[in-house]
Amino acid sequence: MPRTPSTGKNKETKDLTQKAYLSIRQMLFYNEIMPGQKIKYKDLAGRIGVSMTPVIQALKWLEFRNIVRHEPNRGYYVNEVSLKEIKEVYDTRLLIETSLAAKSVTRLDDTGMERIQSAFFAYRDAVSEDKYHKRILMDMEFHMCLASLSDAQIQLKMLQELFDVLLLRYSRNLFFLSVMDTSLQEHEDILTSLERRDADGLTRALSTHIETVQTHILKGMRRIMDEDRESLSDRYLF
Repeated sequence: MPRTPSTGKNKETKDLTQKAYLSIRQMLFYNEIMPGQKIKYKDLAGRIGVSMTPVIQALKWLEFRNIVRHEPNRGYYVNEVSLKEIKEVYDTRLLIETSLAAKSVTRLDDTGMERIQSAFFAYRDAVSEDKYHKRILMDMEFHMCLASLSDAQIQLKMLQELFDVLLLRYSRNLFFLSVMDTSLQEHEDILTSLERRDADGLTRALSTHIETVQTHILKGMRRIMDEDRESLSDRYLF
């Protein structure tokens, strides 16, 4: 059945909005747009190659995901980083991921094992290549793959939203995750527990890893905040 003109136009609008959304996500991840920064629609539209309408629609999607906020008569801003928020994100990750451990073990089959092993190898390769952004993405993929073995769709959606907050608003701070000496071993401990079908061991390994990462990230964030305050103070001295 041929498409009506309105159907074709709606699809084009949706495609342009998706293009804008993915482009803005990438800019946020690579710190081309920083927390607290005002988002200039016209500049973004020019960089992405679309009109301002898809950009504004994409920003509404990001607002719904708590990545940006809209201030009446002022426009959109990227939400600022917060020690309290990052702690809550990791506390919630801990609750979700450990709660799914037993179910992931129970439902594990050969296909699932191949998937999680592949995710681990991709993470290990990213560590050896010493590529900061790739390591962060492969870390997320490993954890999402592990959680997906449980087939708990609501928790998976919640976990993905948490990772979105981390990737799009805290990627600068996640640098401290990329330099953790213990991270690869902790991922290996998680995989080994899963291979042994050891639900208790998997829960412990996940708890140790997520709590260690949280401590590391919070420490790094405090350092960045202290450096930013010192830089601001120096500017006012001269």
